[in-house]
Amino acid sequence: MNSIYDCIQNIPTSRVALINATRTYTFEDILTIRQKNMTTLQGLQNTAVVINGRNRSEFALLLSLLDGVASKILFLPSDIDKALHKQYYKQVKIVFELYLENDVLKYTTVLQNKVEKNTISTTIATEWIIPTSGTTNIPKLVSHTFSSLTKSTKFNVELGGHYRWGLVFDIYRFSGIQVFLQSILSGSTLIVVDPAQSMSEMLTLLINKGCNALSATPSFWRKVLMTKESNDLKLERITLGGEIADQNVLQALKQKFKTAKITHIYASTEVGVGFSVTDGKEGFPTSYLDGKLSGIKMKVSSDGLLWIAPSEQGQKYLSPDRMYDEEGYINTGDLVEIKGDRVYFLGRDSGAINVGGNKVQPEEVEQILLSSGFLSSAYVYAKKNPMMGLLVCADVIPLNDNSDKKELKAKLLKHCREKLEGFKVPAILKFVKELKTTQSGKLERKLK
Repeated sequence: MNSIYDCIQNIPTSRVALINATRTYTFEDILTIRQKNMTTLQGLQNTAVVINGRNRSEFALLLSLLDGVASKILFLPSDIDKALHKQYYKQVKIVFELYLENDVLKYTTVLQNKVEKNTISTTIATEWIIPTSGTTNIPKLVSHTFSSLTKSTKFNVELGGHYRWGLVFDIYRFSGIQVFLQSILSGSTLIVVDPAQSMSEMLTLLINKGCNALSATPSFWRKVLMTKESNDLKLERITLGGEIADQNVLQALKQKFKTAKITHIYASTEVGVGFSVTDGKEGFPTSYLDGKLSGIKMKVSSDGLLWIAPSEQGQKYLSPDRMYDEEGYINTGDLVEIKGDRVYFLGRDSGAINVGGNKVQPEEVEQILLSSGFLSSAYVYAKKNPMMGLLVCADVIPLNDNSDKKELKAKLLKHCREKLEGFKVPAILKFVKELKTTQSGKLERKLK
């Protein structure tokens, strides 16, 4: 199968495909919308398009219509600098911008290219152009194929009918795309929440619509665990991705959702889905480095960086930048440390804080703070200082909001000094009510 449409035709049409706060779509509805817009789709065949979905549900519907029709689909997350849009349009050679209005496919022309109308008899291999996260530099465009995006997808339609996935990731990003594809291609139901909703509103929608499978970042899961609504979630499958899954959050999820299968997944826009871990422990076994694992190879370089070689090189940069080394490995940019029979993630190499010539990984300090048992969340960042250059700072949320802050601060700093080298211990520790996250649920990491 080469497209979403090819797969949908094999799913019972009466099944619910998408649910949001105001509307429900069956798989038959998606096929009906496609047929309703067939004339327009014929005019878009083999052209490069950008989806201007104004919400996650609209974007999901547009993907279902356009995959296998357009030659390229450009994804534009809302947090991408608008100054880059023109550059990306030129790079991808975008012809049309697309959106839906009352289930009618609308478009505006970007490039004045004459497009011949064709009969859509067979689907084509559409390129999905996805920007990298660009946390520390300008996002690069990565071209994926249906094959490279679905290499870890379970196409079990019979089993898929049992699951109702919640979509809390940004669907414009790789993590959200994976949840969407796993749900729709296996005939599951996708419950789409609005990122503008409060955590309470999101969870209430998921509970009311029967969500039993949920994928989110560790930061999002920590927020979930602090709510009273989490008691009413009946989850059978839990996945974590996008950030380091530390032992504290894994253990807390196991205690809360005792019968759920918990998986943390390593994936990125460049690598695709790398591997998954289901043993309930942070990091991954060193045995993963000994040979092929689910068709991939991995190695750790002398400077502690994780390199991954996908089984197939189905993805590439649109720019001249090189993605693979001579042996087919991709530098993930993630620092790891091998301890015994386990490999632990330390953080992004590009995100290190330089303190007097010493590198500090914010994620490592966050994990130490969380291991104290006094906090629900922690965010470590750099702050400019005219005397010292950069300082290590931490914003933290206590588990007990009524705790004595002065005493708690002393305990936290003592814990850090026992576990960390002196230059890694936060110079400034601040108690906050909430930590800012991106639309994908990751901690928003910016220099303050």
